[in-house]
Amino acid sequence: MEPGFTYVYFNKRKNFGRQPMFSEVPVTLIDSIHPDKSEQNLYCLRNPVNHETQTSNNCSNHYVNTKITTYCDQGVEHVEGGWPKDVSLNDEEATFRYRRRTEREEMYCNAIMNTYSQFEHYIQQNNAINMYNMYFKEIDSQHPVEKYSIRTGKVSTDKDKRPVASICWTCEDDSKLVAAYCNKKYPITGDVNKNFECFVWDIEYPKEPYEYFKPPSACWQIVCSPSFPKVIFGGLQDGRVSIFDIREQNEPVVLSPMHLAHRDPVSTLQFMHSRLNTEFFSGSSDGKCMWWDIRNMSQPTDELIMSVRYPSIDKASLADSEGVSALQFDRSFPTKFLCGTDTGLVINVNRKGKSHAEIMSAVLNAHIGPVRAVHRSPCSAKIFITCGDWTTNVWSDDVRTAPIICGKAQRNQISDVIWAPHRVSGYMSVSIDGRFRYWDLLRKHHEPVLAVKISKYPLSKVIMNENNHLIAVGDMNGTLKLIRLSENLVWSEEKDKSLMMQCFERETRREHILETRVKEIRLKQKAEEEAEFELVDEDIIIRNAEIDYLRTITEEKQKCDTFTDRSGDRSHKMPAR
Repeated sequence: MEPGFTYVYFNKRKNFGRQPMFSEVPVTLIDSIHPDKSEQNLYCLRNPVNHETQTSNNCSNHYVNTKITTYCDQGVEHVEGGWPKDVSLNDEEATFRYRRRTEREEMYCNAIMNTYSQFEHYIQQNNAINMYNMYFKEIDSQHPVEKYSIRTGKVSTDKDKRPVASICWTCEDDSKLVAAYCNKKYPITGDVNKNFECFVWDIEYPKEPYEYFKPPSACWQIVCSPSFPKVIFGGLQDGRVSIFDIREQNEPVVLSPMHLAHRDPVSTLQFMHSRLNTEFFSGSSDGKCMWWDIRNMSQPTDELIMSVRYPSIDKASLADSEGVSALQFDRSFPTKFLCGTDTGLVINVNRKGKSHAEIMSAVLNAHIGPVRAVHRSPCSAKIFITCGDWTTNVWSDDVRTAPIICGKAQRNQISDVIWAPHRVSGYMSVSIDGRFRYWDLLRKHHEPVLAVKISKYPLSKVIMNENNHLIAVGDMNGTLKLIRLSENLVWSEEKDKSLMMQCFERETRREHILETRVKEIRLKQKAEEEAEFELVDEDIIIRNAEIDYLRTITEEKQKCDTFTDRSGDRSHKMPAR
């Protein structure tokens, strides 16, 4: 051991203690303490012993005699009286003349003025609650009774970290999640998408893809067949539409011809609920919508140019079209659909219209930038929601000037929005700040009831499965997350639908009133401008112009005469000098 780890101490021998010397000796009584009789008398033995124990709080009943209030229902027969005999009660004109004659009398005025204070007291009692007054300001606001919560489930991530372009659920009992990955940026220096594989994920085993399929180009949109779970439709970056049957092969089974495809990438794809479930239609930023039939993909069955600003004389062309960014089809309107454009418009299209103006039945200025999503409400088919730029708005087919419910502008752009399928007053939105928000129009109007940050990357898509109430959310890092909502965010209460319908009707009526008022103001301004124009007489204008002309000539002549006189004086004085 090194010297640095030793310690030396000293102690005297006398402090060590003495060695004990043990030996056997007989028992010796050292001391004996006898019992004290006086102390023994203080205690007594009880046999048996009874003891009660109370483990609950003491409660007592009190009886108080209160006054008994007796209620009874009693009807009153009101008979209008006080009219003279010569005045018939049923004759409105006679009663009006008598009332007008009585109101002019001085005694009537004095009686009204004397009873004014008493009437005002009664009126103030009836108007005790002022809807514009803030009552109980000092009381702190209570937290809501309902508690909302979500749980983030299993996560699936793409190995190449490609952004999630589109997601959908397969139509089967054990639903699978289909995801397409691609970067939608414009290729300035080169193609930004090199891996075109799309995956089918099993939510029970999210570590590895369940199936995969490989399109010939980057897949921008996907949609699953409602009849065959293994059949998937995809919209490609080169403008073509492809059909995949993952039971047979991973390559596309059918491809639309290139010369009949869109000129730009397929930005949206929508399946139509027809009798045979064989029809779907696509939209692209080239400004055209195409209808396809699975049984014959050699050419589209119909096409429509989304042009709303072309001259009435010319035909609609792609030069005047609006780029399609979102489509929505509802089975309750088999001949109509909603189209969102890159310029912020929402077009209500009627395919059975005879002219192009009848086909584009309504055009709404929805957002500043592109319309990201448009969906019909499960509560009412006339109500739909849109998202774009920084807001989400609720619209009605009966109002074309403004949304009936304007959403609050957020600090970050909103990427996608969907309605809650079973809760009529709720909808969900995702934004580029990585937050998932749940809104309830009946509980809170201007702020979400639940806002949770679920990713540090921008969120791109959100979709809900109606069978198991799971929500799939995709972000720009290729991650798919599953969210499960609490029961009070999934199901509606008994009166929610009726209350929501009343809210929609009230807001629609309010917008109609505002629209009518704006029209009246514009007509009044136009009439005033026309009246001012009519007051101006042409003869008066000509006469005033002649007077101005003659006055100008007279002034010029006076100036010339003055200059001539001064010149003559100078010439007269020159010889004298």
